[in-house]
Amino acid sequence: MRGMKARFLAALGVWTVLQAPFAFGAGSNTLSLSTNVIGTCKVTTPPGVLDFGTIDPSGGSNVTASMTFAMKCTKGTLSTAASDNGGLNFSGTKRMKHSVTVTAFLPYAITYGGAVGFTGQGFGAAAPAQTVTINGTVTPAQFQNALVTTAGQIYSDTVTITVNP
Repeated sequence: MRGMKARFLAALGVWTVLQAPFAFGAGSNTLSLSTNVIGTCKVTTPPGVLDFGTIDPSGGSNVTASMTFAMKCTKGTLSTAASDNGGLNFSGTKRMKHSVTVTAFLPYAITYGGAVGFTGQGFGAAAPAQTVTINGTVTPAQFQNALVTTAGQIYSDTVTITVNP
């Protein structure tokens, strides 16, 4: 009988030890969470090439080109402007560089339409995007004395566009 009592007490002791974490670990507490969401706008569909086509230097009218890109903004963020870095060949004015004669440049101007006053609806797939139009102009004063391009030569530039919240 004594052995059976000892085994019972030992088993009871093991059971009590195994239950201890559950008996003493119960309870609840609160966890606070917080974050900030920035107001930002991003180009979501980039533009392609703003192509002025072939320019006749004897012409007397502006040569223009247009294209679009799409942007989205954080929900509730108002876009204020689209701008650019002036391009890789910027030197007081935007200008395209001749692909062979590195000292030959062709100035141009670009403007952005539709980039101001757009209130963002977020970046989700269902959120509408804002279409921004890029208008480019090369004036006769800029192209009348331009160096000719032959056999695959071009004037080109690369501009980085920024959309601002």
